[in-house]
Amino acid sequence: MTSSITDLADAIRLQAVTAGAAEPAVRGADWQTATVTAIGSGAVDCGVITARCLDSYQGRAIGDRVVIAQSGNGNWICLGRTAGATEQEFVSYTPAWTADGSNPSVGNGTLTGRYWRSGSNVTGTINLTVGSSTNLGSGNYFWQLPTNADPNGLIAIGSAQVLIAGGNRWPGQAVTSPSDTNRVGVYMPTAAANSAIRRLSAANGSPDGALATNAQVRITFQYEAA
Repeated sequence: MTSSITDLADAIRLQAVTAGAAEPAVRGADWQTATVTAIGSGAVDCGVITARCLDSYQGRAIGDRVVIAQSGNGNWICLGRTAGATEQEFVSYTPAWTADGSNPSVGNGTLTGRYWRSGSNVTGTINLTVGSSTNLGSGNYFWQLPTNADPNGLIAIGSAQVLIAGGNRWPGQAVTSPSDTNRVGVYMPTAAANSAIRRLSAANGSPDGALATNAQVRITFQYEAA
């Protein structure tokens, strides 16, 4: 009789475990979303929970919405940031256009920027079209970045292009320097054969000479944000 009762109890226990394993209301969630309230060394706090971070979760910030999971022995791990609107779409901004002589002004030209940020990585584009009333200023040109670059980062090289209205298209480089954290400069080739590239400026818009009405400057940049 005792053996039959024990077998019945074991069978009921096994059935309960099996049913519970398939029922979220019984077994609880394996993972959940949370908001980061504090940042530690290789870990984040989400309220009372401290979770170790995967190496892929870079650029951690308080307020991040993250996915955390718990192991069978109770340890928590943070899998990373959930996708948000600012990570799925490019954001528009108007970059300041400056020079180390006198600053230019757009006038009836156009100047637009777009960027995308994921963690500490920022990628973006800037397009300038010179108008008939654009003041080209004087000196070497710079365009404002959407966020400051990390002063401890490395020099980042992007691409640039100058289009002369009805004429040539000249390739160049867009340079973001950690010693010049809030702006990007452009280098273009010169007219002389085998010569070094030089900064894009009011006087040196391209090998064709100074920028003029309807000329375009196109910049693509990528850098490590502060």
